[in-house]
Amino acid sequence: MQHETTPPFRFRTPPGWPTPSAEWVELHQAAEPAPGWTPAPGIPPAPTDWSFWSPEPRSFRGFLPPFARRLRVAQWIGLVVSLVALAAVVIVGAVGGPAVFGLAPLVAGLAVLVVSSSRQADLASRTAASIRDDAAVWRRTELPARARAAYPALDDAAAVAAWEAAAWGTDAARPFVAAAGAATAHAHAHVPVHPHPHPQATPLRRRSRAVTGITAGAAAFALVLGATAALAPVVRTVQEHSAGSTLARGEQDDTGPAPDATTPGDTGSDGAATDEAPWTSVDGTITASFISDEDTWQATCGATDFADGCWAFQIEGECDGPAVVSVGFSATEDGDDMRTDTRTVLLTSGTPLVLTEQGSEDWGGIRDITCSAAPKSPVALTRAELDSDDEDADGSWPDGCVDWGCAGWEITPAADCPSATVQFSVDEEAADLPDPHDLVVTTALHAGQPVDVWAAGAWSSDDDDATLAQVTCG
Repeated sequence: MQHETTPPFRFRTPPGWPTPSAEWVELHQAAEPAPGWTPAPGIPPAPTDWSFWSPEPRSFRGFLPPFARRLRVAQWIGLVVSLVALAAVVIVGAVGGPAVFGLAPLVAGLAVLVVSSSRQADLASRTAASIRDDAAVWRRTELPARARAAYPALDDAAAVAAWEAAAWGTDAARPFVAAAGAATAHAHAHVPVHPHPHPQATPLRRRSRAVTGITAGAAAFALVLGATAALAPVVRTVQEHSAGSTLARGEQDDTGPAPDATTPGDTGSDGAATDEAPWTSVDGTITASFISDEDTWQATCGATDFADGCWAFQIEGECDGPAVVSVGFSATEDGDDMRTDTRTVLLTSGTPLVLTEQGSEDWGGIRDITCSAAPKSPVALTRAELDSDDEDADGSWPDGCVDWGCAGWEITPAADCPSATVQFSVDEEAADLPDPHDLVVTTALHAGQPVDVWAAGAWSSDDDDATLAQVTCG
């Protein structure tokens, strides 16, 4: 639940890390850890280029200066003028009228939209940097004071160390070390790390650049479309050629994609466009296809924090029980597989299963599905349901949960597993997925270390919207 005291940023917990306390998150707002820093011994480093912080929209807007509101108004004005002008140019051009006169308001509207979007992105980035710097200054005095209050029997250094360990839920914790270019929380804290070659970026900088780039690209596309419609009566041709998908494609079988599949691209962050024919087993009882619909992809891969991107495959067929699914990935359309992931899942006849896989390759697809396989032994673990509205869960709540909801569990394994298969049963409709459907995500497990796992497409676990069916190693 959003409220006035909600910090402007929430902490995104890397895979294999424990979730920090709300107090730790409050004192370290927007602070990026130094490369290689981990909160305690035995915890793996965060993935390269991991984004540790995500803004809480309502709370963050409260930190923006009043000028931000005027920029948002300018954005809407520019967008409305651009859309109206573009529609006028296309319609008038289609009937042979003087559409060229609509180019002036189109250019003006797009210019206002791009400039205001760029300035708003810069303002958000500067505000994030200010929040980070203010938190660092506050932290230098507030953290020792809170530590002494919590552990009055210890000296200052021991009290801070005990506070840090309690904040991470570990026996011992390393003092926080900020990345190069940002103030550290404790003067005594030191961990030998290699600094970034460039000053530290704020949590919003990469996102702001991406938003600005997308806005500028869309504006350029609209301008080209408007100019083409105004200067030549080829509106139908323009529409047909501009409707192409920018999603990447992949291979569904060893013969590669269908001839009229979409253009290859970066599948890791956007999903994969479907081929004309899905993968089909030899006996025709099992089919598997790419999930290319954006909503459905968000309702499955959106609950994962795959730093290298996420593939999603929908599997259906006449199979009840354990099945082995083999997924191959390659760098080129006709190239050999660079790696192959093998998963043992539970299939139910008539219930679709969505398998998500981590990967940044351009090509990939189902290689084989074997029904009636030998079952995998479950990973020995303890589990506890997570409340997505509870402060303890805020630090690791995936972005995709905002639109489609998530049911979460904190699991603590008894043994290591580099790539565990976590299967959920979801009793809710989500985008194009029916009620019920199954969902499989993967995560690394480390003995004795809790990790959060989430099933998208369900708003809670306590009312059976979703259940954690099984966790196996591989």
